[in-house]
Amino acid sequence: MVSAARLKRAQSRLLAARPYADKMDAMVRRIALSDEHQTHPFLAARESRSASVCVVASDRGLCGAFNSNVISRADGLAAELGRREGLAGVRFSPVGRKAAGYYRRKGEKLLCHFPELGPFADTALTHELAGQLMEYFLSGETDEVWLVYTHFISSGSRRVTAERLLPLVQPEEEEAASGYGYISEPPAVRLLGSLLPRYIEMRVFMAVAESCASEHSARMVAMSFATKNADDMGLELTLMRNRARQSAITREIADIVGTAEAVM
Repeated sequence: MVSAARLKRAQSRLLAARPYADKMDAMVRRIALSDEHQTHPFLAARESRSASVCVVASDRGLCGAFNSNVISRADGLAAELGRREGLAGVRFSPVGRKAAGYYRRKGEKLLCHFPELGPFADTALTHELAGQLMEYFLSGETDEVWLVYTHFISSGSRRVTAERLLPLVQPEEEEAASGYGYISEPPAVRLLGSLLPRYIEMRVFMAVAESCASEHSARMVAMSFATKNADDMGLELTLMRNRARQSAITREIADIVGTAEAVM
């Protein structure tokens, strides 16, 4: 019941933010394509010597395979990135108590960590997380930043998603040509300087919001299955008790009948 109430709040926040995120994504892609020289560091391709994976999980368990699926996908992505030639190593940035505890126990190198996520997406937390990821990227601590989170589809459907956050993926010419172009003032190179950090923050916020809604959905489903399994087990144990009681009564009746026949 608690998860169902929290899911409703998390889902309403997520659905309210999605139109803004979609429009901002389309706008940034078109403006980025008009920047012919691609001078902004978030767009410029560079040699990848190190990478980091930001893993968004939850603070608590009892949500089925929610956390294990996210962590497994992050480990698989890290192994895939580690096979690249010239890549020195992969570090993790866990968000949520479960992910932070898992990578601490493994002794992995952490770029940054946020062990307290909370039940809902918090703008202060995502602002700080996005700021640290951008700072590490600009300073050269990492050359690639990836996001691994659970994409919310419906209350009964979720999908673990891995996407590159930095550097930003450049749109294709055909993709941008499908819509109208923008005439921007100031020029695109100056506009992207203030727009791209907001865009990164928006993507981090949406990843956390998707994960929070998925967590409550997974916990609601897990508790529903647990209740059903407990009811089934109670019914099975009741039948076992009744059979044992009936067998004991049958034995007692047989003993009485046998004793009566022997006396007669």
